[in-house]
Amino acid sequence: MSTAPPDPAACPACPDTPPDAQPARTRLLLAALKLFAAHGYDRTSIRAIAAEAQTNVAAVSYYFGDKAALHAALFADPFGSLAALVPDFTRPGLSLRAALQRFFHGALAPLHHGELAQQMVRLYLRQMLEPADQRQPVAEHDVDVSTRAIAALLQRHLKLPAPDDDLQRLACAVSGLAFQVWCQQEMLAAHQPQLLATPQALHCWAERLTDYALAMVAAERRRLRAAAAPAPSPHNPPAP
Repeated sequence: MSTAPPDPAACPACPDTPPDAQPARTRLLLAALKLFAAHGYDRTSIRAIAAEAQTNVAAVSYYFGDKAALHAALFADPFGSLAALVPDFTRPGLSLRAALQRFFHGALAPLHHGELAQQMVRLYLRQMLEPADQRQPVAEHDVDVSTRAIAALLQRHLKLPAPDDDLQRLACAVSGLAFQVWCQQEMLAAHQPQLLATPQALHCWAERLTDYALAMVAAERRRLRAAAAPAPSPHNPPAP
C-alpha cells in the first residue's frame, strides 16, 4: 500500500502549471482523497470534489482530465509508496537489522500526517473491496513490488538458493507488521493515542517492529536448520 498521503507542501505542479495555480491542484487532490475514502469512487462526483476543494468543475479537467485520472493520481508518485522505499532498504552492504529499520521507519513515517494517513488507509481498503475493473493497478503494483523486495532481502540473508512458499509467507508476515499499524491507526488513536501521538512514539513502533521481524527470521532460520539436519539413525537415537 502507498505509505504517504498527499502532502500539501509536497504536491508538485503539473508540467506547464503556473506556480500560482498550484494550490488549486493540491486542494483537488486533498478533496478527492477525503471524498473517495469516505464514499467510494462511484458515489463521489466531480461536482462534490470541486465544491470540497472550493474550485470549479473545469479545474478537474484542466489538471487531471477526468475523475478516473484524479482517482489514479492519489495512488501515484510523488505522494510516496512502499515501492519508493525499496532502493533505500535494499542498499548493498546493509545488515538485515539496518535494512528492516529503514523499511519500517519509512513505512510508518506518513502516520505523522494523522487524518490524511487515515483517509489513505480507507482509500486502499476500498480498493481491495471494489470490483476489479475499478481497482488502481498502481496500488496493487506498489504492494507487490515492496513485498517482492522484502522476499529478496530475506532470501539473501537466509542464504536460500531460490525463493519458495515459506519465504513468501515470511515476507508477507514481515511486511504485514507495518500494514497492521496502518490499518489499526484509528482504533489506536481512539483508545491508545499515546502509541501514535509523537514522533518518538512512531520511532518506537519502527524499532519494535524491526525486533519482531528479526524474531520471525530467526525462527525461520532455526526451522531451515532443523529441516536440513540429517535424520538420527535408528540405532543411535538422539539423547533425551
